[in-house]
Amino acid sequence: MNLEGEDLVNTFIPFEINELDKTTILDEKIFKHVLQVTDPIQRTRLLVELQEKAKELKVSKSFSQMFKAYQSDYNAKFKQQGSNVINFTNPPLENLKCGKWQALDIGIKRTQLNNFEAQTIEACSHPIMPIERLINVENDLEKIKLAFYKDNRWQDIVVEKNTIASKNKILQLANRGIEVNENNAKELITYLADIITLNINEIPVNKGIGRLGWIGDTFSPYTQELKYDGDLSFKSVFECVKEKGNFEKWKEECIELRKNKVAHLVIASSFAAPLIELVGGLPFVVHLWGGTGSGKTVALMVAMSVWGNPEIGKLVKTLNSTQVALARYASFLHNVPFAGDELQTIKSRWESFDKLVMYLTEGIDKGRGVSSGGVEEQKEWRCCFLFTGEEPITKKNSGGGVKNRVIEIEAIDKIIEDGNKVSNFVRENYGHAGKYFIENLPGKKELNDRYKQIMQELTSKFDTTDKQTMAMALILLADEISTDLIFKDEKIKIEDIEDFLSSQQEIDRAGRDYESIIDWIIVNKNKFTEGNQGEMWGEFRNNYCFVIPSKLEEFLDSIGGNFDAIKRKLAETGKIIKDSQGKYTVTQYLKFLNARKRIIQVVLPNDLDNSEEIF
Repeated sequence: MNLEGEDLVNTFIPFEINELDKTTILDEKIFKHVLQVTDPIQRTRLLVELQEKAKELKVSKSFSQMFKAYQSDYNAKFKQQGSNVINFTNPPLENLKCGKWQALDIGIKRTQLNNFEAQTIEACSHPIMPIERLINVENDLEKIKLAFYKDNRWQDIVVEKNTIASKNKILQLANRGIEVNENNAKELITYLADIITLNINEIPVNKGIGRLGWIGDTFSPYTQELKYDGDLSFKSVFECVKEKGNFEKWKEECIELRKNKVAHLVIASSFAAPLIELVGGLPFVVHLWGGTGSGKTVALMVAMSVWGNPEIGKLVKTLNSTQVALARYASFLHNVPFAGDELQTIKSRWESFDKLVMYLTEGIDKGRGVSSGGVEEQKEWRCCFLFTGEEPITKKNSGGGVKNRVIEIEAIDKIIEDGNKVSNFVRENYGHAGKYFIENLPGKKELNDRYKQIMQELTSKFDTTDKQTMAMALILLADEISTDLIFKDEKIKIEDIEDFLSSQQEIDRAGRDYESIIDWIIVNKNKFTEGNQGEMWGEFRNNYCFVIPSKLEEFLDSIGGNFDAIKRKLAETGKIIKDSQGKYTVTQYLKFLNARKRIIQVVLPNDLDNSEEIF
């Protein structure tokens, strides 16, 4: 070591502090000299004097920032002095420094002194190295891509930064084929940290994304700027959104298939998914149901071939999943349609599909606690859901909010004649249309203006609800754009979709429950008829049925209804009578009780007037 040189640096200052000005105090030679002073007392004293001068010159903040930058660069270069270089065969990145480690094809080791004896420490028995840093554009979390050589080939895996910083978490990499255990975990962490620190400017940094769909004005995965850094379980699905085969042949096949109105509507629904976010719409469900052999599954595959590989298990999923799994997958797809085949397979998981529909169309999942503490990031999605099944997704007693969010299509006739031929075709030709559609979409203003126009047309023609109108307007808008851009054939006409829209009356829960109440009264007419020797629930009088409240509430509960939820609407529409104080029960004398009692006075429909004669 050159002690004389070190003493010279510690004592000689090549500038006069008092003569420095706003420019010269920020000169590179000032910072280099400070960092080269080896005596800590001398270096600190000099730095303090310079900071005081910078403060006097009113450039204190600039001085501090530049010193930190030079200090960081100096430290990195200092650590690299005398560093070894990885010596793997054909590594993904060349010439990475590895400090005191010997990084060879036979393993990664270093020697250290232990009680004055040399001891060899092994970090890993095979080549492994960080080759990329990924900074997620949504949450700024950093992940590391690791390359490792095993089974005669280089493989890679993206992991969270804290995975390779924790002795417990790094053990998870054993499941991915990396030779790490409790004996070498600590050393592997140290080795990887050394590589990253020593090569901070050599290891490439890229933007990461963990899902599909819109990221600002770009659409994942149709951008080279973003690399996938998400959940490993979804990586294969992410890679399914790609092009294969011949776009022109795919268009020809789809033009022929679109001659069937149902197939046309399902394909248009697939194109609608990415428009939901652009126009501020809400997620919705398109449910295609009918018997076996109608071509429902093949129609779903055709719809998903817009975006990528439509094979079952790829972009078309069977629905044997929990609520948490459905939320994670919907959040990953984000603006790409969620295609679920055979809805009845998860019927046992839900009391009814009503809760499933409401949950999925909310577009948001509550945050959940995680084992490491804190709350998991809240999941959101803005896509449509394309389902198939053997039965309708909604029932007569489904809430209005559920029917609002669903467009149900019954497959009465065969949708696709040769399902085997078509399914094999779309397995080999897919993914071109989605990318072309996204790249050639009109601007947001034009989209929103046309969307509102279609909404107005639907509202003026059909007696349906806002949410049904919004969903169908999105489908019609997507069909217009995709027809103009891609198919150049006939668009769906507004009059073609009337059968698929629910009317206000069909969606009105109070109205449907009233019909159920009347059916219940008719079926149980003896319970209301004078002279019945059994249990009595009320009695008929003129065009009314006086019903004991507990019995009516019990019935409504059995069909998933609630009297308190519908009583105001029933009263407003003249289906029940309120008393003079505005209460929803009235006091009446009941013959079978020989007493006055508060009851619900149900107004019978016109065709049941003069009930004494009818009953």
